[in-house]
Amino acid sequence: MVVVTGLSGESYDVDGEPFYVAGARSVLYLCRDPRGQQRLDKLYRTPVTAPDAIEWARQAMLFGRQTVLAAATGGAAEAVNWPIDLVQHDAALIGAILPLIPMDYLQPDGRPRTLDHLWAAPGQTTPYLRAGLAVRLCEVVRVLEERQLIHGDLSGKNVLWQPAAPLVYLIDTAGLMPADRAHDRYKDRYDLAALLYRILLPDSAGPPGAPWQPGGVPADLDPRVRALFDRAFGNGGFGPEARPSAQEWADTLRAVYLAQAGFGSPTAPLPPTHTSPTGWSAPQPLVTYQGAPQPNSTNTALAVILGILLVVLVIAIGVGVVVLSGDDKTTDDAKGSSITTTAPTTTTTTAPSTSGTSEVDKATLNQQGTDKTPFTADALLPSSFTDSKGVVFTRRSSGVKDCIASNMSQNVKTALQANKCVQMVTGTYIDKSDKLMTSLEVFAFPSSTEAEAIYTSLKGQKQTWDVWCPTQGIGASVCQSDLDTLWAATYSSWGRWQYRYLYEAYSLSIDLKVDTSLQPSLDAPSRTILQLVGPDNYWKPR
Repeated sequence: MVVVTGLSGESYDVDGEPFYVAGARSVLYLCRDPRGQQRLDKLYRTPVTAPDAIEWARQAMLFGRQTVLAAATGGAAEAVNWPIDLVQHDAALIGAILPLIPMDYLQPDGRPRTLDHLWAAPGQTTPYLRAGLAVRLCEVVRVLEERQLIHGDLSGKNVLWQPAAPLVYLIDTAGLMPADRAHDRYKDRYDLAALLYRILLPDSAGPPGAPWQPGGVPADLDPRVRALFDRAFGNGGFGPEARPSAQEWADTLRAVYLAQAGFGSPTAPLPPTHTSPTGWSAPQPLVTYQGAPQPNSTNTALAVILGILLVVLVIAIGVGVVVLSGDDKTTDDAKGSSITTTAPTTTTTTAPSTSGTSEVDKATLNQQGTDKTPFTADALLPSSFTDSKGVVFTRRSSGVKDCIASNMSQNVKTALQANKCVQMVTGTYIDKSDKLMTSLEVFAFPSSTEAEAIYTSLKGQKQTWDVWCPTQGIGASVCQSDLDTLWAATYSSWGRWQYRYLYEAYSLSIDLKVDTSLQPSLDAPSRTILQLVGPDNYWKPR
């Protein structure tokens, strides 16, 4: 293992063996940042020596750190694989530190799911999904345009997508540069139009893999979209400066494809389902994994919330509030919660090191600098527990996440960010009868001061947190349920802060019953688990 230090001053433990050879220009290595979060070290085969290019990279890195490490804006900026640090040797830039690609953008074998795979099988996606992908891509490119940046290689291999939701993720950001320094400052606009053409009009774009040539525009294409393609491709004498911006494309595609009723060919309007004035949600939080995704890797499927005129493909969502109140260090029952899903896992508790079996100084658990507890599900969460009514619950899924998710309420996001939340561990427990489910979140902060501050500041407020489910098998139906049914279900939610940690638990019946007689059976696990999680789980004598 090698340790490298970035321009930010942070050091990274880098694996000795390559994780992925990214073509002729670079090699990727897995690494860990000081917080234990897995990242990628992209080592350039040819170092960058031009001072202006290094400065451009530094500016992109600063914005990347602000965007990725906070992960709280809920906007398209989080759908860019920004560099979050740079590695320099002498006067040359030799590499960059990047986030891991979110797992929902990967194929089962761990390779990125690029738009090239969409071209290869257009019949496997609906016009509805393709229109959503097109609008989302415009929103992501708009982020670059607003910052006067050029990607330089907007191609099918550098745009990833999800088959279950209209979300995309832009990679290969090493070539970012200011638009006014690019050879063709309008190149991204041409490339965007070419991608949109293939996404929206797969039957007109020619066979996959063929050299790109704009095909014939279908006769029934909406004239507003036709006009944008004409400007983008120079039809009618338009020059490069007339190419439509990403914002123009997004506004037009929303109006043409997503704002009206009806369904048919890719040129026909698409039916609305749910709308929200809050705009696009961010892509799901980054997840950690070892190498290619394994069967027990954590996988997140966030609710997708589009603009007020935007159709939404809702894959898993629930909206409600969690009210922090009650006695000290405990939250009262909630009225609901937003829904996120995690992949099922077979969980086993990892025994602590030899030093962990002896009595630990509890004062060390109040500060990140002295707390030696591993920030993992196996360390912080028991593999099973028995609630106060004698019911045994077993952990079915778990994972480590960034603190802030786009479907949290704004007051929760603001409080987590203001108190410097580090990460969270999630877990889902199901009883032996497969009837009851308890979802758990463990948030870590730099010190007990921040943990207590967020608890106190949110106490009594209405809030939306996340509820986690397995993506398949028992419990997955909770996050896939009809919203009205989900909102009406009887549940229990409790919270607690301890040391430098905040805990949130949520219990409900898997069949989403509305039955107040269930309340004691739901209170028991949601309250019991709060006494068993956290660093005490790791440091208890064994």
